[in-house]
Amino acid sequence: MRLARRRQIDRAWRRFIEDAIEPAGISEEISRSWRRARMSYQIDPGLTHLPRVLSPEALTRRCERDDVLRLAAPILRDFLSHLALSDHVLAFFDREGWMLSIDGDRRIADRVEQIDFRPGVKWTEECAGTNGPGTALALGKPVEVFASEHFVAAWHPWSCAAAPIRMPGEQEPVGLIDVTGPWELQSRKALLVAKAIARTIEERVRAASSVRDEVVRHAFRAAHEAGDALVAVDARGRVIAVNDAAARRRVVEAGSLPLPMRGAVAEVLLSRSRSSDGEVRRASPDGPAYVVSEVRHEGSAVGAILRFATKANGAHLSRSRRHPSARYDFSLILGRSEPLRQAVELARTAARNDLPVVLSGESGTGKELFAHSIHAASGRQAGPFVVVNCGCIPEQLVEAELFGYEAGTFTGAKPGGSPGRFEDADGGTLFLDEVSELPHQAQVALLRLLQEKEVVRLGGCMSRRLDVRIVAATNKPLGEEMRAKRFRRDLYYRLNVFSISVPSLRDRDDDIPLLAQGFLAEAEADVGRRNLTLTADALDALRDHDWPGNVRELKNVISRAAATAPQSEVAARDLLLETGGSKPAGKASRAERETLREAVLKAERKVLLEALDACGWNFVHAAQRLGINRTTLYRLLSQHEISRALTSR
Repeated sequence: MRLARRRQIDRAWRRFIEDAIEPAGISEEISRSWRRARMSYQIDPGLTHLPRVLSPEALTRRCERDDVLRLAAPILRDFLSHLALSDHVLAFFDREGWMLSIDGDRRIADRVEQIDFRPGVKWTEECAGTNGPGTALALGKPVEVFASEHFVAAWHPWSCAAAPIRMPGEQEPVGLIDVTGPWELQSRKALLVAKAIARTIEERVRAASSVRDEVVRHAFRAAHEAGDALVAVDARGRVIAVNDAAARRRVVEAGSLPLPMRGAVAEVLLSRSRSSDGEVRRASPDGPAYVVSEVRHEGSAVGAILRFATKANGAHLSRSRRHPSARYDFSLILGRSEPLRQAVELARTAARNDLPVVLSGESGTGKELFAHSIHAASGRQAGPFVVVNCGCIPEQLVEAELFGYEAGTFTGAKPGGSPGRFEDADGGTLFLDEVSELPHQAQVALLRLLQEKEVVRLGGCMSRRLDVRIVAATNKPLGEEMRAKRFRRDLYYRLNVFSISVPSLRDRDDDIPLLAQGFLAEAEADVGRRNLTLTADALDALRDHDWPGNVRELKNVISRAAATAPQSEVAARDLLLETGGSKPAGKASRAERETLREAVLKAERKVLLEALDACGWNFVHAAQRLGINRTTLYRLLSQHEISRALTSR
């Protein structure tokens, strides 16, 4: 079968080359490629060596600059080790058709080197006629070129299977994988292998691109502190973020930068014409002065930040960090319910010492308000209060954000590197919101800082002595996270010294009218209305709602009603409360609702105890009997304060 196919293609090739007869019996893709090679590129079918060859130095530079090759290299090695490509070679080509690497069967590599199938040689159709890598690049899709389907006779002993590496948003391939072997031994699966390797590399490049774009966005968010107009671009100069000030100035048009600005970005990303601090400064006669600053990650340029100074900052274009103070204090914590009073009393006690604090509670209960208040009432009130949302920082950047980094580690060419949030909080308080989301490595570093009171920036070796008080917040029970091995046990005990539970709104429904009236008064100024009041049925509806979003949800509901209510009296229908969030006993009195809640809890506690007794207090079997997982069982036991020691008394 293979030999018969070879003879058929040989006849078509000779008739096309010698007699100019249109090829028959071969694929249309190959026919068109032959025509391009002959008519457009005027390739000599008797060619033995290719015309475009890089010097060793130029090849080295091209390999060093090719980010796709750097990401692909470990994947290529992994595939080679698993595939054991005997009688074949595996090659990587860049987007321009230059071979950058080749590996596999050494005997085959030596043989194909004789026809210039080696690193540093360009194998596009314009140089080599119909061939696997060149034709795949020309078509932008996987291609297999068998034996005499090659336009040049010297390539006929070989068969190539090539697959482009593509990226979302890119019209042209960013690289190419090729599997080549003798035509009589070429595996039928060669094209599948090439495509599989290309897809794997695509996933790796896509993930790396996502991380790099997130690095740029992270730098963009950090740069907001100066108040200037800002634009973030990725490594290809495409706009990925614009702040409000830049949008008002219309710096970006139709999603792109003006041509002069694109030139300045290119200068930075290509490391040309940079000043000593790694920036390009421009002054436009018909526009604002601006600075382009490179953003680096793992030694590579991954994007840039364009800064357009405000009038107040026109003479001060360099980056700076502010040291913010707390915005709230205990007087702003509204409510008189017993659960809230207990939490506030604990927080006031915490303010009188420097012990680490963990604020636990559901989302929207006001944990950040408690953190601000603790700092404002403490002896550190004159120092900085720095907020870090651990759940919003990309995992790859958490350590850099918290502990800082030396010059060249992330953003380029800044002589002193960048301080982390711990250094920013020196002499004050660092509030770690969503602390349960810290990745494992950052937990290790945080534990070390709590123990040693010192921080070492990424990429550095010098330790810096710090005086920082830690207040953390979590909406996940840290005890459960520790038992599930998502949170380090040693960090849990080091951090959870002073624990404060911030109650949910449904546990303090006596405070709802007071909170609602306060939020309504605040909303009046925002929506330009006066003398708004809540009707009795509105207050009843607010009390009956279950408030899964807690105080934050209540504030949003009141703000929306203040803006949309047709009358100055806000009625229940104006609140637009979702019925799914209502409590079961919507019209019952407070005493009746309390009784119902107590009855449910009592029944739940009884079921838990019966299951545990029936299973001999084996938690695994008890969880299975109840149809829940062990984590849920542990949470319920903690909630009901059930332990074998207590029940045996």
